[in-house]
Amino acid sequence: MRLKNLTTVFIFFSLSCFVFSQNKTIEKKVITDSQGKKDSTESVIITKTEDITPRENMIIINPLKFILFYNVNFYKKVNQLVVVGGGIQFPTIKGINGFGINGEARIHFNKKAPRGFYLAPNISYNNLKSSGSSSSTNAFSIGVLVGWQWFPGDDFAMGLGIGIDHYFLSDSKNNFSNYDGSAPNIRFDIGYAW
Repeated sequence: MRLKNLTTVFIFFSLSCFVFSQNKTIEKKVITDSQGKKDSTESVIITKTEDITPRENMIIINPLKFILFYNVNFYKKVNQLVVVGGGIQFPTIKGINGFGINGEARIHFNKKAPRGFYLAPNISYNNLKSSGSSSSTNAFSIGVLVGWQWFPGDDFAMGLGIGIDHYFLSDSKNNFSNYDGSAPNIRFDIGYAW
């Protein structure tokens, strides 16, 4: 039920992002000729505006992921189609230590990278250790995500995404064996872009 509600919210925000700003201007002109005769015209002008501010870099966090990991990611625009990025993360769960790194490529089919809809294959590596154990677990994951990136302010970046990751553990005989397999990936990014 919780995933259904989050999916509904994601779809609502995604669809609302497709709406561009429109401005309506009503213009009325009155022209008086040399004999004092007045002639008036009225016109309605509707314009469509789109943000085209060039952005080459982004630093973002995913606050939803703070349930499991503190995280920060950096993204670099390669061209109008591709943005690549990577990040680091540290466990937030009490009794678990370690670190993780991740990499992602965002493919923007609208050729307006880093803005708009994207498909993002990703990989990650985590080294986790339980405080009550001397052994550690290496977790490797691969996944795919669909998302939407937008910029509601000049430098403010926001994004939504949903996908799935599959985790592979190096040692299934420890405290982390319950985390081997597939898991949904829900993303709400906020950050700074320039």
